[in-house]
Amino acid sequence: MPMYVNKVEITDDAVFKEMQFHAAPSQEAARDEAAKALLIRELLRQEAIEQGLLSDEANLEAIDQCLTDLLEKEVVTPESTEETCRRYYDQNIERFHASETSNMPQPFESVKGRISDYLHTRSMRHGIQSYILDLASRSRIAGFDLTASL
Repeated sequence: MPMYVNKVEITDDAVFKEMQFHAAPSQEAARDEAAKALLIRELLRQEAIEQGLLSDEANLEAIDQCLTDLLEKEVVTPESTEETCRRYYDQNIERFHASETSNMPQPFESVKGRISDYLHTRSMRHGIQSYILDLASRSRIAGFDLTASL
């Protein structure tokens, strides 16, 4: 069954071609992941065109770079402060044991960078998800429930 993002069709053939890039426990799960990826790509592509960042005739490489640029422009997250990292460390101290056999946690200073990176990545993922949901809410999507799969 074809899917649509606004008036752009995403064919079953496109989904089947995309499935190879989505390892999943079943063919149905791989199909859903492929469909979701194509829908998100199309939402972002249409937004990039609307913002004048991309032409309709752009090749795949240009599209990929433009979509990355669009996300970097639209999704802004705060940097983790030392206080935020310290709070995360204190609340999750068991994750920072020096080894599986030791109950001694690694010192905060030695894991602060990893914590900051983790918090930033988590914040970016949440921001991207929110941005995609916002784009989806302003679009007409048929043939797939994107909001249920995010």
